[in-house]
Amino acid sequence: MPSNSILICARGPELRTELEAALADAGYQAATVTTPADAVAAMRGRRVDLIVAEGLAASGAIASLRTAGEGQVTPILVVAPAHDVEARIAFLEAGADDVIAGSFARNELEGRVMALLIRAGKVHPEISTRAQTGELVAFFSPKGGVGTTTLAVNTAVLLAGGGAPPPGVSASTDGILPASRVLLVDLDLQFGQVATHLNLTPRYDIAGLATDDQALADPDLAKTYLTEHSSGLVVLAAPVRPEADFRVSLEHLQRIIELMRPSFDHILVDLGSRLDPRSLWLLEQADAHVFVLFPEIAALRAMSLLMAFLADTTPLKARAHLVVNHVFPKELLKTRDVENLLRTKPAAEIPYTEVDMIRSVNEGVPLVISRPAVPAAASLRRVAQAVIGIQPAQPAPGKERRRLFGRR
Repeated sequence: MPSNSILICARGPELRTELEAALADAGYQAATVTTPADAVAAMRGRRVDLIVAEGLAASGAIASLRTAGEGQVTPILVVAPAHDVEARIAFLEAGADDVIAGSFARNELEGRVMALLIRAGKVHPEISTRAQTGELVAFFSPKGGVGTTTLAVNTAVLLAGGGAPPPGVSASTDGILPASRVLLVDLDLQFGQVATHLNLTPRYDIAGLATDDQALADPDLAKTYLTEHSSGLVVLAAPVRPEADFRVSLEHLQRIIELMRPSFDHILVDLGSRLDPRSLWLLEQADAHVFVLFPEIAALRAMSLLMAFLADTTPLKARAHLVVNHVFPKELLKTRDVENLLRTKPAAEIPYTEVDMIRSVNEGVPLVISRPAVPAAASLRRVAQAVIGIQPAQPAPGKERRRLFGRR
C-alpha cells in the first residue's frame, strides 16, 4: 500500500469529501485545505508528494502551488469541469501536470495519481516488516505477439528444474542451477495465456485473490489461489474474463507480491504489453527485466519509445536483458541492426522454430520440456541463465554501448 502524502485543495465541500475518501481508500495520507494560500502554508515544513486541486481554486495559482515545496517541485493534478475542454487545456498550459474531469471514477483517479507519483519519482510504498527473499523478474514487450509469454513460461519452468538439458550436455556445463521455488504470475489481466501454455485449468486466479480480504492478510490462505504444474512451477493465473482486470488494483498487486516473496526464490511476472500503474510499479520494483523484441520496424520503434519513456519517468534499478525472438521465418532486420539502433547487445536470440514452438503451445508443454535438444530450447536456457545472473559472453572491444534504458 502506498504511503504518499497528498494535499487536496478544493473550495467545494462535496468534492473535498469525495477526493479525501477516494484517496484514503487507496491508502494515501490525504489532508485538505480550501484555498491556494492555505495550501502553501500547509506545505511549509512537511512532505507533500502530490497536490490534487479543484480547478476553480487553482486558477491563477498553479505555478505557485507547484513550487511551494521547500526546494522541490510538487506535481499537481487539477480537477476540471467535466465537459469544459477549453478549461482543461488552459490548466495544462498553466503548468498542471495532469487534468481529470470532475465526474471521475475512483479507479481513474487512483491511476492518474500513481502515474504522476511514478513520473515524479515520489512513490513511497509501505515498508514491509517481512523479509523479501524472492527475486522479482518482469517480462515485458511494448508490442504484442512477440512471444513474451512463451519466454516467461519456459524460463520459469527451467528455474523450477523442469527442463533438462539435451542428451550429452550436463547441467553444470549448460549453466542450469538446481531447482528453485518459482512462482509465475500472469499479469496480462485481460487475455493472459500462461495457463494455456502449461495446459492448466486453474480453479482460482489473481482477481479472486485480490478480492479476498482474508487471503490478503494470510499467506497460507493466499497460497490456495495458486496452481501447481508438474514441473514444480507454481502459477498465479490471469482471470478467465477480461472485465476482471478492473478488480485488481495497484494496492492489491503490491500486497500479493509482499505476501508471496518470502515463500519463493524467484517470482516471474508476465506483464504482457500494456503500460499502466500496476506494470510500471512492477518494472520499478523488479530485480531483473526481460524485454522481448521481434526484429522488425514496428516492434523496434515501440521498443525505442519504451526505452525513452522509462528513461524519463521510471528509474529501473535492476538488470535489464533484451531478447530477440524470431517468431517468423523471414528475417526483416539483422540482429546487429537491432544492436546498433538500441545500443545494447541482446542477452539471447531465439531462432525461428518452424513447428516445434507452435506445437508446444498447442499441446501445453513448454519447449524446454518437449524438445530440449532444438536450438530454440538452448537459447531459452541462456535467457534463464541471464535471469539468475550468469552473464553471456561480453561483446568484442569496440564502440561503447549504452546500457538498456540508461543514459550516456
